[in-house]
Amino acid sequence: MKLTKKHLGIYNTYEGKKSSLESVGTQKEKELFQNGEFDKITELIQIEYKIKKKEISESEIQKHKSELSLIFDNNWNKRSLKYLSKKYCEPEKEQSPFDSIMSMLWAMFG
Repeated sequence: MKLTKKHLGIYNTYEGKKSSLESVGTQKEKELFQNGEFDKITELIQIEYKIKKKEISESEIQKHKSELSLIFDNNWNKRSLKYLSKKYCEPEKEQSPFDSIMSMLWAMFG
């Protein structure tokens, strides 16, 4: 299985939710995800998060890097995977009271 930047972009468009892709995705988008690609991307970003948190062994990290080399053609896709990992696996940072008030005002008055 090869994954492309297009796969990662579609994954991000549907915010990592396979059900969203299945319900509102175009036929062309759905065709790209016929062989378990969506689940594979989810698995890869979870492993990236575990690496960042230092929760897996060095041998597992090396195995993951080898797999990435087989799946992706270039380093740009690997960086995109790290971005998706940060976006979908890390907990949201707590907002300061000022930021919370500003967000509320922005939502009310646009």
